[in-house]
Amino acid sequence: MVTLYVTSIERSAGKDLITMGLINRLKRDGLRVGYFKPVGHFPYQHEEVITDKGAWFIHKLFALPDPIDAVCPLVITRELIRQNYKHPVQGLRETIEKAFQVISADKDIVVVHGDYNFSEAGSFNLAGSTLVTLLDAHALFVERYSCDFCIDFLLELKKLIGTSLLGVVFNKTVEADVEEIQTYVTPFLERQGMRLFGCLPRDTLLRSVEVRELAYFLGAEVTACDDRLGSLVESFLVGGMHVDKFITYMIKHPGSAVIVGGDRTDIQLVAIENGSTCLILTGGLHPNETITARAQVNGVPILVVPGDTFTVAKRVEAVVGKLSLQDKRKIDHGIDLVDKHFFFKDLYAALDLSNPVETPPNVK
Repeated sequence: MVTLYVTSIERSAGKDLITMGLINRLKRDGLRVGYFKPVGHFPYQHEEVITDKGAWFIHKLFALPDPIDAVCPLVITRELIRQNYKHPVQGLRETIEKAFQVISADKDIVVVHGDYNFSEAGSFNLAGSTLVTLLDAHALFVERYSCDFCIDFLLELKKLIGTSLLGVVFNKTVEADVEEIQTYVTPFLERQGMRLFGCLPRDTLLRSVEVRELAYFLGAEVTACDDRLGSLVESFLVGGMHVDKFITYMIKHPGSAVIVGGDRTDIQLVAIENGSTCLILTGGLHPNETITARAQVNGVPILVVPGDTFTVAKRVEAVVGKLSLQDKRKIDHGIDLVDKHFFFKDLYAALDLSNPVETPPNVK
């Protein structure tokens, strides 16, 4: 039995996507697959069990047979963090080990799903460096190739955990970086004892979010077109500029959700008339009758939220990161992307797994 720990340096890198794609492919190839999320952060009650919502979602998605209380044995809450600050909480390692024994029984491979990043739960002495040893795991990092930062960080982590660091898969990769990754980064990583397991392209659908989900997580009041809350938002614009300049941006990015002050009726009207998917009005200010009427005619939902525009924009950015895979359309699309762009043949060889598969010709 082998253990593959899917983790990352930064949050929202795409661990959920890679985890789902791995489980789907491994199961399809006839392997006995276990799924384990040692640490969760979003409590969810399933029948009599309190578990992590994301763990429950993946457990249900793949109809996994293992008990849900073993799938995610530890959910970190604010209360538990404060308790640990006062007096170290005891027995957590033992709880994780016991649950892992249940999940790993009679399995060929267990995919361990990191929730936040490699350093999560460090205050509980359960950071990634501890987990790879505790679970005898190989660490697969999911990263965005945006600068040299992730490469430097991986090199330092290699010093810390040694051969447990299996390699990296780049996610949300822009086309302009692919040649550099193939020509320079891949051979460099190989010389450092790490492997590249694929480059997944940046995909607007995977980053999209339903207007309904935005409204819920922002605590927004819907003041127009509540029948259009199922629309998908793929990009966002902040309407904090002069209206003439905003028109140019709006024309280039039709279908965007526009975050704008509730008093900027000029920006609001331009957004509505130029194909915005929804308006997010900040400052807790409601739209006037003209704006509401035009929104109704054009089918543009209006969400009213408290807080200034900058703060709301940051909250939206965080929300989109957490809601990247909550829709069947996106799940199916995301799994297909992993199938096409992940180097499964190389992974099978690295983990000494049977039933190897051919790497698709367009990904390497």
